[in-house]
This record gives sequence, structure tokens and C-alpha cells, in this order.
Amino acid sequence: MHSIKSFLDKLPPWTLTIICFLAICWLTLAPHPLPDNDIPLFPGADKIAHAIMFGGFTLCIILDWNRRHGWPLTIEKADWYAPDFASAFGIVTELLQKEMHAGRSGDVWDLVADITGAFLVCAAVCIYKIKQQQRLKS
Repeated sequence: MHSIKSFLDKLPPWTLTIICFLAICWLTLAPHPLPDNDIPLFPGADKIAHAIMFGGFTLCIILDWNRRHGWPLTIEKADWYAPDFASAFGIVTELLQKEMHAGRSGDVWDLVADITGAFLVCAAVCIYKIKQQQRLKS
């Protein structure tokens, strides 16, 4: 864990968040972001992808904020606001998909998946921090 923290500390501020933001913009707004493949997917696979993308975006925001503030083990404002920001970004991407007419369509269930992924990661980070605090106290 220490080597991961030391690597992250060397990155410029907000690097992870910016990279994830740009990747989500490309994947959600480009007409054909990935090449066509013949791999059959199960129904709802795109919803899982949305949850993972926006959960990852939430995690990037939390990691970038925490590393800039000395890796606090307390639950910080960023831990609560990160999923809100990611969810707002999800709303914007779905509205843009609907309005751009670039072969993508805005879907309310994609938005539900975006928000669910963001808040699940928030909950996981908060649980992790609480467990770490308890471990240090004992």
C-alpha cells in the first residue's frame, strides 16, 4: 500500500480525476468510441459499465483530494461531495447524449447506474476509513 501511495503522491494535482473525466467524456459522448466486436454481452452489461465508470470517477476524485491532504483516515468533505459531483457529471453526459444526435441516446437507466456506482464507491471508501480508524484504535 505504501508504494501505491508514494507513486500517487508524485503525480501532479488532480491527474487521476482529469484522466478519468476525459476517458468518460470520450466513452459516453463519442459516436463510436470503441471498435465493433463480436463479443456477445448479456442484457444490462452497459449499465454495469456505467456504474464502474462513474464509481471509478468518484474514486479518482476521492484519491486526488485525499493525497493532497495527507491521506486522512477521517471521513472528509470530499468523500461526501465526490459522488455528488460524479452524479452531476452523469446527468450532464446523459443530457448531452440526448441533445447531440451523434448516434448516442440519453437513457434514464444509464443515469441510475452512474449514480449507483458513484454512491457505492463512496460507501466503500467510508467503510474502509472507519475500519482503518477502528484498527488503529485497537
